Amino acid sequence: MGSPASASSTVLEVAAMLQNNGQSTGMTLAAVDRLNNGLDISTTLIPSWQSLTLTDSGDDTGAAQAVPVSPTAVNIARVAAVMRVVDTAEDGPVALDEVRGALTEAASLPLSHPVLFTLACAGGAGALAVIFGADSPTVVLLAALTGAVGGVLRRVAGRWGAGPLPQALLAATVSGFIGAHAMNAQLGAGAALVALCAVLILVPGPHILNGALDLLSARMGLGMCRIGWAVVILIVIGVGLLLGVQLGGANFPELGTATRAPLPGDVIAAGVAAACYAVYFSMPSRFILWPVAAGMLAHAGHWMALAVWHCGPATAALIACLIVGAALAPVSHALRIPFAGIGFASVVSLVPGSYVLATVHGMVGLAGDPTPELLATTASSAATAVAIIAAMAAGLAIPIHVRDVVVNRRRR
Repeated sequence: MGSPASASSTVLEVAAMLQNNGQSTGMTLAAVDRLNNGLDISTTLIPSWQSLTLTDSGDDTGAAQAVPVSPTAVNIARVAAVMRVVDTAEDGPVALDEVRGALTEAASLPLSHPVLFTLACAGGAGALAVIFGADSPTVVLLAALTGAVGGVLRRVAGRWGAGPLPQALLAATVSGFIGAHAMNAQLGAGAALVALCAVLILVPGPHILNGALDLLSARMGLGMCRIGWAVVILIVIGVGLLLGVQLGGANFPELGTATRAPLPGDVIAAGVAAACYAVYFSMPSRFILWPVAAGMLAHAGHWMALAVWHCGPATAALIACLIVGAALAPVSHALRIPFAGIGFASVVSLVPGSYVLATVHGMVGLAGDPTPELLATTASSAATAVAIIAAMAAGLAIPIHVRDVVVNRRRR
């Protein structure tokens, strides 16, 4: 079984592996409880943004161990590998060597293959262009090409040691530059989607969602750090996009009212986008069906809410995300996979791209020729975008929070 000290160190390593690869804090705490049971020890995990601290609940001296963490990545394959052995510990004793073997296996699992990742970046950007009302196949193909170029640059920059922020800045700048040339080529107002859809695949959805879950569970410090990290990434994406467009010698056009794709095309494109996001998060292939199915179902509900029930965009996003949350909360618990990953993959197509673009266009216009009308339009677009994102976070987080409360009560 190993000594209590080595068992505690292993539990802390498991918690760090989960935290660093996108698992929610609630599921990480539950994993520690299961390993306590399987290894016959008693420890308590204290999570924070920069470190994890593990205290020995049975030690009167208050001995504690700590390990630095950096919860900025999402690798569902690693989480799934660790959670398999954690699940066996829930039902009875587990060998320490088995847990350490699972840790070694998880640490060796790479990100998605570069070719597959590049194809997913292309497919995701192209699918979003369809959903956001691209009015020509040329725009869809250019959006896909721009997404692929950004994906290649991110992987190359990562190999050279660049972190998430430089990668996002580089990809967003190049996307803006290519998009500027598309706009200069007179491809219509939809040409702006070439740049927009290629940067929307950079949005840090799992960090926003995990932060919302922490805030709902009153882990205020960790939750605010997660949200703050996501905001920093979004700012970097916005700066890169504006820089690229300016380097390309273009200005964002005003995006006209997009024609919604017919329901079948809309739903299929949402499924493609969900599958592509699953690849971004290095999700094992056996799990990909879940976000794809939930995403298509949610987007059908979103389409109905807008076109048939005449709901507002924020209300429609809330309805769709509640559908995803209710459908995938039990799935993520049963399969022990990060809800933030499969949940955001399912609803990425609901990101308010047109309102983000209108906000960016307004900000650029205000810097050059501010007018009260432009200020009002920009503020309205920004408020709508924030409302939709908040509705998405709430719609996804509330069902998973309810699930965590129920599971904790059953455990007690």
